[in-house]
Amino acid sequence: MGEIIECIDSHLQRRVIIKRLQVGIAERRLLDEQKALAKLRSKHVVQLFDIIELSDRGKSEKAIVLEFIDGKNLEVASFKAGRDYLNVLWQIACGLKDIHDAGVIHRDIKPNNIRVDKEGVIKIIDFGLARSHDDAKTRNIIGTPVFMAPELWKDQTVSFDHSIDVYAFGATALALLSKDAPKELAYRPPQAVSLAALSPMLSGLQPDVITLIHNCLRTDQTKRPRMADVQTLLARHLLENEHRALVVMDGKAHQLDRKNRKITLNAGAVGSLTVEYDGFDFKIASATGAVSLNNTVARAGALVPGCCVITFGGAGQNRRFVTFDVSNPEVMP
Repeated sequence: MGEIIECIDSHLQRRVIIKRLQVGIAERRLLDEQKALAKLRSKHVVQLFDIIELSDRGKSEKAIVLEFIDGKNLEVASFKAGRDYLNVLWQIACGLKDIHDAGVIHRDIKPNNIRVDKEGVIKIIDFGLARSHDDAKTRNIIGTPVFMAPELWKDQTVSFDHSIDVYAFGATALALLSKDAPKELAYRPPQAVSLAALSPMLSGLQPDVITLIHNCLRTDQTKRPRMADVQTLLARHLLENEHRALVVMDGKAHQLDRKNRKITLNAGAVGSLTVEYDGFDFKIASATGAVSLNNTVARAGALVPGCCVITFGGAGQNRRFVTFDVSNPEVMP
């Protein structure tokens, strides 16, 4: 529906994209894109710079000036299940979370509407079908088959919400791995895909990630996860074994990480505490005697807070205090 023109911003000496509609396309398409992008500020969403008027086609028409993203669009079947793939999914999830938090539904998530720049940063582009949550209705079946949620395939006015983007995210996750989408997704409307049928396509991923992608493709939109939850789970796996905890007792520092996964703190007859790192969390493996974490009694199986004080000893005893501090890594880019 749109025409893309690469230009130079002569004031700021930067490359930009000018986008206008093809002749005959209702101007509302561009207005919807303007409204959507005006609400958004996200590292993972193309940025709107300006709105201008062009007259080179014999009449005045509006166009939008967009960030130029030096890179290429994602391609179908261009990834294998692994860390790089999870990182791309995480970045898409970050962008979609920001889009939804701004009250916008993208409505056309698919690989060639997702661009990766020269530094590996994912940017979601093309908001020509976007709607706000307050205007999420359509009378037409519009979108890209395979990536369209079942509820969009109706011959009547359809109300939809952000969960259609979640469905498209799930379909995109599969498309990045293979050109052979499950046949159920190609039906109009698409049918439910079983977890058993999906699992071979996602072989090599953790079971909860496979379940997550399966849940994104639920035909019941109320069963699909929020993009914030998708982002959190993917980040959790990308950060596996990357955490470190520093424990200081009696002036001596101990570190827990992927190489040193267990430590026992012993306060003699007063009590002892063993903490283990499982790659995701720091957990109490065992506790004896009078031991508390931030004034809560230590119990086996409980998580150790990221920053806490471990106390050995109770009321009437000489207490000993131990600091426990976790350095939380970030997923980049």
